[in-house]
Amino acid sequence: MNKILYVAGFSLLAILSSCGDKQADEFKDTSDSLVTDNMPQDTTPITVNEDTKFKFDFAIANIPSPVSSVNELSSWGVPYNTAILIDTKKALSGDEFYKAIQLGAFNIDMSYAMVNNVGEDVLKYMKAVLIKSDALGLKSAVDQMVGKRAEQNIANKDSLLRILDEIFVKSDSYLRTNDRVYTASAVFAGSWIEALYLTCKITEAGTDPVVKEKGYKELWDQRFYLKNLSELLDEYKDKKECVALNDQFKVILNEITAIKDPKDFKDANFKSISEKIYALRASIMK
Repeated sequence: MNKILYVAGFSLLAILSSCGDKQADEFKDTSDSLVTDNMPQDTTPITVNEDTKFKFDFAIANIPSPVSSVNELSSWGVPYNTAILIDTKKALSGDEFYKAIQLGAFNIDMSYAMVNNVGEDVLKYMKAVLIKSDALGLKSAVDQMVGKRAEQNIANKDSLLRILDEIFVKSDSYLRTNDRVYTASAVFAGSWIEALYLTCKITEAGTDPVVKEKGYKELWDQRFYLKNLSELLDEYKDKKECVALNDQFKVILNEITAIKDPKDFKDANFKSISEKIYALRASIMK
């Protein structure tokens, strides 16, 4: 049975938690409309610029997986909070660049729900990922990249998270053209923004001083990773929406870089940087 995302939805529901029939039916309706039995193979000619592809691969290889970062956040002992996640009922606008960013953010929220074993929210964000992928014309790419792998690993949450991590980011079979690399870059940027947004929110919610220390260190470490992401986006100086996003990245990067030692990361630094991350996240969820 190749309706993999339909299968994944109900299997995840059984494995992680339970939700009402209404949510399950809603997911079935969406997945049935987005997944077909016999997906054609991608025959798009490979025309990607090798220099651009190299810079993409280098940036991705030197940035920790956002999904892994979310997995780490779940170990901090801060209770799961649905309220900080994206409201899937809100109609999001924007061009294809922002839709790709939103797709990346939805992937992170789905991962956050998954690592916290909240099955109802996993289904909700999986549905949002499917819808956003379809809106971008990426449904077939998702199906091809996930394929039988999810069926074979459906009982292994860590394997499913790794599969999510690879969507449009680590799949050479998808990255055939410069436009696709651009889309993948936007998806990854959205994942990074949402992962850092959750880091800040979870740090704020923590009552243990150790959580604050971990959150501050996590933000300070971003000076390395955000630099790589910003340099990747510098490849797209002809894309005004990408330039605008990268300008915001650089402001955050400069503020973090100015702190020379994690011991110097103070409450005031956290407040200033987290507010910029919140504003950035709000700007992509318009």
